[in-house]
Amino acid sequence: MKPTRTIAAAAAVLAAAAGCTAGGGAVRPSGSGPGGDASPTPSPTGAAPSSPGPGGAPSAGAAEEVYVYNTHGDEDGYADQEPEGLTASEFTAFNDLEWTEWGTDRASGEGDLTGTWCLPECQDDPYRVPVELTDPEPVGGRMYFTGYEVGASGELPDDRRKAMEEADGGRLMRPGD
Repeated sequence: MKPTRTIAAAAAVLAAAAGCTAGGGAVRPSGSGPGGDASPTPSPTGAAPSSPGPGGAPSAGAAEEVYVYNTHGDEDGYADQEPEGLTASEFTAFNDLEWTEWGTDRASGEGDLTGTWCLPECQDDPYRVPVELTDPEPVGGRMYFTGYEVGASGELPDDRRKAMEEADGGRLMRPGD
């Protein structure tokens, strides 16, 4: 193989391995963030995953795809679906997430909640809470959830809930934030 072909082939492999895509960050399969399962999780609707069309715009089947922007384990961030770990904001994170619904208007699940607003108490003993992702909006040619709500939980004291709400107002990070 000629040197120029070798270099071009190596560049193509590196680009594919890096998950390069157009339109709002790399897309990783469901739960594929650091520490997650590398195999995609089937969509609850049974729809096959779709990829962006030309110029990063959603393809015809992509209208139903909604992502959450996630920097969990990767400060550059990526488009994610049904993550096991989610950095909601610079103040709040969820781990050990188990999703019961991932739809076009909302996503629901349960996970371990921690944040700067509850340290040091919650570092080793996070709060197990229900969580809902809400308010999908288009960003860079993809739909992203932009808000989150923590449901009622006997584990999360009222003073900690208030501190969490004051910290980020339930606003999820988005590409470009």
